Amino acid sequence: MNATLTLSNICEQFNILETPTRQVSDYLAQHPMVYKAALVANHLFRAISMAAVTACLMFSIPVNLAICFAGSLFYRLTVETNCAYKFAMPAFAGSVAMPIAAKALQSVISGVAFASMRAFANASLSLLPLAAYLTYIVVTVNDDVDRRCGLKA
Repeated sequence: MNATLTLSNICEQFNILETPTRQVSDYLAQHPMVYKAALVANHLFRAISMAAVTACLMFSIPVNLAICFAGSLFYRLTVETNCAYKFAMPAFAGSVAMPIAAKALQSVISGVAFASMRAFANASLSLLPLAAYLTYIVVTVNDDVDRRCGLKA
């Protein structure tokens, strides 16, 4: 038996997360609404994390976006082919939508968006990518969980 296989077997034997993972999985299968909330929270966490990475890279915004897009695409094509849920590309889309919507949300909250039709139209258009992203993740999560829990044929 080679060293990597031995190490893998040791890690598997002493995996302290196996039992809680199975318990959480069983619980979520019995409580689809909690499952959906958890998946939406995961989507949002990943999008916020990706937005932070994009903002923290030392290059210009277009270069940062290209780097994050390439990384997300690479992850999707290599790792997520074996995953039940595909988070990488939606997280990238959310990371682009959130900064676009941030100023619009500020203007809506402060009331500036209602000062003129032009300001309202600009705020509305700036909120569309975020609305599309949120709609996508909610619809996708709802459909995926319903299929996994046997609620949809």
